[in-house]
Order: sequence, then structure tokens, then C-alpha cells
Amino acid sequence: MFIVWGSKTYNDDLGPTKVKRTCEHCNNEVVMRVMCSRRKFTLFWIPLFTTSTTYFLHCPICNYGATIDKETALGLLQNNASA
Repeated sequence: MFIVWGSKTYNDDLGPTKVKRTCEHCNNEVVMRVMCSRRKFTLFWIPLFTTSTTYFLHCPICNYGATIDKETALGLLQNNASA
């Protein structure tokens, strides 16, 4: 008998930021998307639990992603963070 285990990444689009931001990569001023990347442990290709979570800003023009923390991500979605 053998056991198949591993991990898989799931990306969720949380929505656009409420203000325009300048992309660090392409220098365009755009409304960026807030994304959440979750890494899940799998057993026999069934995701069981989340091992890590990362939030990042995604530029729709150049597809660049900048990592941010959870509080900043939630603040950008609610328009109360000036980061």
C-alpha cells in the first residue's frame, strides 16, 4: 500500500482596492486587485488543511504581485489604509 500526499496552492481574488495605486513594476497608476494565496496539505488529492496564507496586490496590466500583510489587505479593501 502507498500513501499519496503533497500540497496545492489555491488563489482567491478578494476584490479591487478602493483607491488607485502606482505599480512598483510598471509605474502605471491603476486599481489593483487584492489576492489571497493559500497553500493546503493534500492526502490522496483531497485538501485537508491550510498550511500557509499570503496576501498580495496584483497589477492587472503587468501581472506583478507585491506581498502585503493581512491587515493592509483588509484595509485596502475597506479604503481605510493609506499604505
